[in-house]
Amino acid sequence: MISASYRDILRIVIPMVLSNMAFTVMQFTDRVLLARYSSEAIQAALPAGILGFTLLTFFTSIASYSGTFVAQYYGAGNPTACRRACAAGLHLSAAIVPICILLIPLCYWLLSVSGHPASLQVLERPYAFWTLVGGPFVAMQWTLGGYLSGTGRVNLCSFLSVLGCAANIFLDILFIFGPAGCPSLGIPGSWAAFFHVPEMGIEGAAIATTLSCVLSCILMLIVTLRMPENRGAPVRDWVKPDVPLLRRVLRFGTPAGIQSFFDLGAFAVFVVLTGRLDALSLAASNIVLSINNLAFSPLIGFSTAASIIVGQLQGAQQSDLAKKAGFRCLHLGWIYMAFIATVFICFTHPLLEIFRSPDAPYTVEELYNLGRALLICIIVWGFFDTMNVTFIGALKGAGDTKMVMLILTIGGWLVWVPAEVLCLLVLGGTIVDAWILQCVYIILLSLIFLGRWYRGRWQKIRLIT
Repeated sequence: MISASYRDILRIVIPMVLSNMAFTVMQFTDRVLLARYSSEAIQAALPAGILGFTLLTFFTSIASYSGTFVAQYYGAGNPTACRRACAAGLHLSAAIVPICILLIPLCYWLLSVSGHPASLQVLERPYAFWTLVGGPFVAMQWTLGGYLSGTGRVNLCSFLSVLGCAANIFLDILFIFGPAGCPSLGIPGSWAAFFHVPEMGIEGAAIATTLSCVLSCILMLIVTLRMPENRGAPVRDWVKPDVPLLRRVLRFGTPAGIQSFFDLGAFAVFVVLTGRLDALSLAASNIVLSINNLAFSPLIGFSTAASIIVGQLQGAQQSDLAKKAGFRCLHLGWIYMAFIATVFICFTHPLLEIFRSPDAPYTVEELYNLGRALLICIIVWGFFDTMNVTFIGALKGAGDTKMVMLILTIGGWLVWVPAEVLCLLVLGGTIVDAWILQCVYIILLSLIFLGRWYRGRWQKIRLIT
């Protein structure tokens, strides 16, 4: 059983951070390869990917919330209920398939009214299409990952995630450039020629991501079914829906899904708004946001770890230890962010240079000057955002999903989005002005979540019966 000591917390945090770092490297490589392919490809990938994922996140978040039930049942010492909670998540993942098909025309319409140049929309549509096609597999991967990590197999979960990310990088190289390869990065095209894979550009990047997700799902499913507690288990535990448990997953998972949708939706609106600016502002914003993934995606590992630890301790009815664990996850997150801030300060120019496209319509100096200002914004908001992601994960692990939903939905759509619209569309502000507004919003959020965690009302919530 997990405790609230820094040592035991690190046993959960490190594998989760490594897993998310692997995902970050995958995304980072994806963006670098697309930037080397063309400047329009890197400009189209971020808004299309975010929009497609935003449309999915409500459903995928509900399915994956079954992992919180797994953690609490594990803390309560009930392996059978852990298995049934995982099965509930898989049933919900399967239900997403028709929804994803119906979302494709909606996504195309949203891209058509985004105001982006026609040349970008042509590239955005296939990227968004494959993002939606992969939606059910994302939900399944998160559900199975939630089972493995919630039952204490965080190292195994991390290893399988790394394998999937490595496959994505290989497939990226194969599908983006085809037989031509990428001479500027010294990447030959012999692999693609051997497999008879054509050059597919941005669509190839999206297909590679989807296929790697499918691979991860297959590996996680095989490993889950071969766990000692699942060998010889009745087939009905996996096939027959546990209706009361499904209702509880939907009851607590729906607010989490709504929160994820509106939170990511607000960010998608921000990205779409920046897409209406000049080429330099759009490229610099997308590049720095891609660099920000180096900091933010691994930070999600702290959020996931906080959710697992708090869930297990709440399931074991040790609320006081759960509260300490939340704060100690934050302390470790701040140490990590201090390291990331140092990297950003010392290697600003090399980081920006990696993403510069050979056919970019702006100079290196212009990109560096604007990118440096945006990186400073990231450093400032990073320490406060650490509080946000840590306490959001911890509160979700305790079942306090409704309050998280209210805070992020109201804050995002009644404060942040209107402020960004006013700044960019009405007052004609610059990309730097928009990012400063985002800093202010993140600082306000962090203070709200700190107060929510400190008051401890979440300690009274009973997620499992």
